[in-house]
Amino acid sequence: MTYLDDTANCEVVVAEGGLVVIRIDSAAAFAAQCREQYEATLECAAFVNHRRVEAGQLPILALMLIGHY
Repeated sequence: MTYLDDTANCEVVVAEGGLVVIRIDSAAAFAAQCREQYEATLECAAFVNHRRVEAGQLPILALMLIGHY
């Protein structure tokens, strides 16, 4: 997901400066029922953005947590 704005490496491409929004409905239920997967999703999105910022690029992922606490 780090390279979603690289036209040479992805079929789905995000415009420069754009974001991919991952929407998670019933996020509180997801967190309660699948804690490891929920935490991994948060950590992975944060890591992708961190890696990009460290490389001088803009973040590319946003999480939309619907129905969260």
